Amino acid sequence: MFKRIYLFLLFVFLFGSFTSAKPVVKKQITSSHLSEAEQRQFSYYFYEGLRLKDQEKFDEAMETFGLCVAIDSLDAGAQSEMGLLYGLIGMNNEAVNSLEKSVKYDPTNWWYNIRLISMYSELKLYPKSIELTKQLQKIYPNKEQVYNILAALYKETKDYDKAIAANERLESLVGINEQISLEKVQLYYLSNKTKKVMPEIDKLIAKYPTDSRYQVTKGNILMQQKMPEQAFAIYQKVLVDDPQNANVYISLSQYYNAMNQPEKALESIKTALKTEQLDVDTKMLVLGQYVEKLVQDTAKFAETESLFKLLVDRYPLEEQVHSYYALFLQYRNRNAEAISEYETMLNINPKNEQSWLRLIQLHIGAKNYNQLLIETGRAIKNLPKIPTWYFYRGITQFQLADYRGALATYKEALPLISAEQAAVKSDFYSQIADTYFKMELKDSAFVNYENALAANPKNMMVMNNYAYYLSLEKAELKKAELMSAKTVELEPKNSTYLDTYAWILYQQGNYSLAKFYIEKAVDNLPKGDESGVVLEHYGDILWMMKNDEKALLMWQKSFDAGNKTNEVKLKIENKGWKRE
Repeated sequence: MFKRIYLFLLFVFLFGSFTSAKPVVKKQITSSHLSEAEQRQFSYYFYEGLRLKDQEKFDEAMETFGLCVAIDSLDAGAQSEMGLLYGLIGMNNEAVNSLEKSVKYDPTNWWYNIRLISMYSELKLYPKSIELTKQLQKIYPNKEQVYNILAALYKETKDYDKAIAANERLESLVGINEQISLEKVQLYYLSNKTKKVMPEIDKLIAKYPTDSRYQVTKGNILMQQKMPEQAFAIYQKVLVDDPQNANVYISLSQYYNAMNQPEKALESIKTALKTEQLDVDTKMLVLGQYVEKLVQDTAKFAETESLFKLLVDRYPLEEQVHSYYALFLQYRNRNAEAISEYETMLNINPKNEQSWLRLIQLHIGAKNYNQLLIETGRAIKNLPKIPTWYFYRGITQFQLADYRGALATYKEALPLISAEQAAVKSDFYSQIADTYFKMELKDSAFVNYENALAANPKNMMVMNNYAYYLSLEKAELKKAELMSAKTVELEPKNSTYLDTYAWILYQQGNYSLAKFYIEKAVDNLPKGDESGVVLEHYGDILWMMKNDEKALLMWQKSFDAGNKTNEVKLKIENKGWKRE
C-alpha cells in the first residue's frame, strides 16, 4: 500500500533546525467523554500505532490509528497521525482533512500546526500555509522557526519584501549571523534592491573583523557590480594579512579572467590548489572547473604535472585527483601511465563504472587483448550486471580467435539487457551474428542478424553487414539490396555502405550502377585510408565492364594497400579471369 516513503515535514529541507526535531508524544491520554475502559483501549491502540509507525509498518499503523479515531474522533493526536500516514500514500484530500481536524481540536500544538503547514505547502496551497503560520506566530511570537518558515514561504511565493521582513525579525531574535545575512543578500538581488547588498556584508565584516571570508565576499560582490579595481584592492589587502588565503586566489582568478589575463587566472588557481586551507572537496570542485585549461596549458606542462603529482601525493585515496591526472597523461599521449592511474582508482573503488570503462578503452586503443581479457573479467566480477563489460570481453575473444568463448560471453549478457536497451540488445545480436559467420555457421549468423534488426530496425551497421554477407553468399540479393540502399540513403557519404551497395549491384550484374556507387565509395574514403577491399571491388567491376587496364591498376593498388590475398594475387598474375 505504501509506495512512497519520505519525510513529511517540508521544512526539514527548508532549514536545518528541524532535522533532528521530533514531535513530543503525549504521555497521558485522557478524554472526559470516554469511559475508563474506552480510555484504556484508546491508549493501547495509540501507542501501538506509534510503535508500528517507528518500525515503518505503515499499513498496520494506519489500521491501528483508525481504531483510535473510531473510539475518539475528536482526539487531535490520532487525527494528526492519520493525516501523516494519508500524506505518505498520496491521499492528499484525506491527509488535509485529518490534519485540519487535529489543529482545530488542539490549535496551540506546535507539531500539529507544522504538519498541516507542510501539507499545504506540499500541495502548493501557499496562502493557506502563510495564514496558518501567521496564526502560529501569534501563539509563538519569539520562536525562531516561525520566521524561518515565513521567510521560506514568502520567498517561494516571490513576496521578497515580506521574506526580508521575516528574516529581519529573525535577526532581531538571534542577532547578526552569516546565514540570515546571506539569505537577505540573495533576497535583495531577487527584489532588485542591490544597493542594500553591500551594507549587509559590511554588517558581517563589522561583527567578524578577523574573518577574511566576508572581505572576500565583498570583493566578489564588487566584481559583480563591475567595480574590478575596488575588488582587486580588497583581495590584495586580504593577502597582506593572509598570504595563503585560498579563497582570495580563487576570486583573483575570476578577476584576471575579467581583465583578459588568462595566464594569471590559471596561476591563481594553481596557487589555491597548493594551499592547505581548502578542503579536498572544494579543491576537486575548483580543479574540475579548470582541469581542461590546465591540461591544455602547453607552455607549462612540467609545472602542471608537478601540481597534479602534488595533489596525488597529498590525497592518495581521492579518486577524482587520479582521474584528472589520468586525463592529463592521456592528453600527453602517455597512455601507459594513465592506465596505471586508473588501476589505482579501481584499487580504491572497484565499483567505479567510469574508471573501468576508461581503462578498458585505453587497452582497446593499444590492442592489449590479453590484458583486456583480464580487465574485462575483473570488471564483470565487480559489476556483474553491466552488459558493457561482456560486450568488450566478447570483442576481445573474437580478436583472439576464441569464437566459442565470444559466443558464450555474448549470450551470458543477453538476460542482463533491459527492454529499454533495445539498441544495446541489437548490437549484441550483431556481434553474435558476426561470430557465427566467422565460424562459417551462416544460417545461425543470418538468424541473429534478423534478431538484431527485430530489436533495432534502424541499426545501420547490422543492415550493412547482413546485406554484405548475403551478397557474398549470393542469397536473397533483392533483400540485401533494399537493406543496403537504406544505409546509403541515410549516410550517402559512408564509403563502407557505398561499397556494400555497389558490390550487391555487381552480384546482380548491374555493372554500370555498381561502378557509379563504387566510385563514390572510393571518393569518400577517409584521408589516408586506401581500403584494399574497396579497391579490389572497384577492379572487379571495371573488369566486368571490360576496362581491363584500369581493373589491373586497381587490383595492384588493392594489393599494395595491404589486401594481399591469394584471390587478388591471382587476378594480377592472370590479368583477370575469363568472362562469360
